[in-house]
Amino acid sequence: MIQCNVATCVGCKMCEVACSSFHFGAVSPAMSRIRVSKLEEIGIDVAVVCLSCMEKYCLVCPTDALTAGDNGVIQLDADLCDACQVCVDACPIGAAGFYDELPLFCNLCEGETVCITVCPNGSLVYRDADETSLEDFQHLKGIAGQRRADYVRVLAEPVRQGWETGVRVDS
Repeated sequence: MIQCNVATCVGCKMCEVACSSFHFGAVSPAMSRIRVSKLEEIGIDVAVVCLSCMEKYCLVCPTDALTAGDNGVIQLDADLCDACQVCVDACPIGAAGFYDELPLFCNLCEGETVCITVCPNGSLVYRDADETSLEDFQHLKGIAGQRRADYVRVLAEPVRQGWETGVRVDS
């Protein structure tokens, strides 16, 4: 799966551009499967993408349109999807998107991971699916964008504490 380094992401949104362009041939954050949360008030920008968590909250799909495929990648059977958005609402960190009546989950660009390729800081990296748990984030409420922002605030706290004590990002 794709992981973003909170300390080095600058929020340029090149990952969003590359993702939407790769999947839809257009540049639009709404079409991207990776979303940058820009938290201006704390000076943190972080790209959030499906982490293929071990809980797989999104698989609560009432029509069984979603399954976990190779390496935990969420796969969609568009013919079964009724656009109910239960999967989008189920993701505790707001990583699932929704566009054109279909949920959007990172599929690793079918092996190309274009967001990693274009990231100017190398903040995005590929990692094998592991035992990532999002249980601690189940309490996050609100629309997907709000849950993403709240998730980023939690991730950013150690970085912010480091800045306050003079720890360099690149050290």
